[in-house]
Amino acid sequence: MGQFVFRFPRAYRLKAIAEREEDALSLLTVGASNRNVIVPYSAGLDYVVVSTGGGALSIKSSDFRAETLGVAPSLWARLRLAFLFKKRKYLKYDGFSLFSVGPRAERRRFTRYNRDTLNLGVAADTNLIAKHPELLYGWPAEVSPACQPADRPASAQVAVVAHIYYEDTWRDMAGALRGLTIPFDLIVTTVAGRERLTQSIRRSYPRAQIEVMENRGRDIGPFLNLLERGCLDAYRYICKIHGKKSIDGGRKTYMGEMWRRRLLFDLLGAPGAATAAVDMFERDPSIGMIGPRAFRLPKANYPEDLSWLANRPMTLKIAGRLGVPADKFQLDFFAGTMFWVRPQALKPLRDLKLAAEMPYERGLVDGDLPHALERVLPTSVLVAGYKLADIDGHEATQAKARHTLMVHP
Repeated sequence: MGQFVFRFPRAYRLKAIAEREEDALSLLTVGASNRNVIVPYSAGLDYVVVSTGGGALSIKSSDFRAETLGVAPSLWARLRLAFLFKKRKYLKYDGFSLFSVGPRAERRRFTRYNRDTLNLGVAADTNLIAKHPELLYGWPAEVSPACQPADRPASAQVAVVAHIYYEDTWRDMAGALRGLTIPFDLIVTTVAGRERLTQSIRRSYPRAQIEVMENRGRDIGPFLNLLERGCLDAYRYICKIHGKKSIDGGRKTYMGEMWRRRLLFDLLGAPGAATAAVDMFERDPSIGMIGPRAFRLPKANYPEDLSWLANRPMTLKIAGRLGVPADKFQLDFFAGTMFWVRPQALKPLRDLKLAAEMPYERGLVDGDLPHALERVLPTSVLVAGYKLADIDGHEATQAKARHTLMVHP
């Protein structure tokens, strides 16, 4: 008679071994399929990996040492994963799941990471980052000569308006622009002392219009300056972007980077996204503004109170100047202030001449004029007689792929 040997599938504990900055992410490669997993790194934060199958897992990392747990700890890990966790406290992949262990303060780092990536629409255990690694790592630095604006018609109907305060964010914007197949003009606003940035932009986009402005109103002040001076009147459609970092208020650097890249991805960087946005405008003349769906607030997992923060009084005051009383105002905006828009849809806001009221930068996290305008910009669109729409870069990419298959079966 053959002997039956019961093998209980073991779990693994990942212990941090590297010396890295606290504000960092680590890469794990797990399983036979070599699935890449991104987790926050901290010297006091460990992880437990639980196989959902019966086989052993291979785990590779330069930041962690994998230790195979005994039967009892492995059983504990499975029970804890099965009964004790809300979704934001673990990651689930095909073949395995992962959760954090360690001091409560360090475990909260992992929980916040999961919550924030869910809110950004880039949850770490979905296939989105696997299919579009630029959301995590940014776009490659090389610039294809075929995409130079010098090769484009001089009568472009689209302008990309970019405000750049942080010079290192230009790489992401340039990468997102690189794949555009529609003619466009590039208009860049920045602040004094950015000569190297200007040279870098000129190398890739020699026809770009670059203006140096005062550091007032963050990205919205320079945009209103251009709008009020009539610099955008010649274009049918404008895509407003900026070098968002969101490092104030104790936010992690990597979250600001992911936020910026997801915004750029949805509006410009995803293959087919810009074309899809222009097509939406062309098909429906009643659409005045198109923003990234993942950042349209409020939404199910980001309620109205969180969407308002400390900006309600000033937002309602500006809305009143646009002719919308407080009891008629409905909060509906694109967090991050990046969007596509018809210039005429912003005429009501343009007529308020708010560029001159913009404060000098004071590093406020919330409650100032730029944050209020972030929430009231769509109101101008509605007052002008248009409506809002949203777009998802991943959906645009899939639609483009389906169209390509139909044209080239």
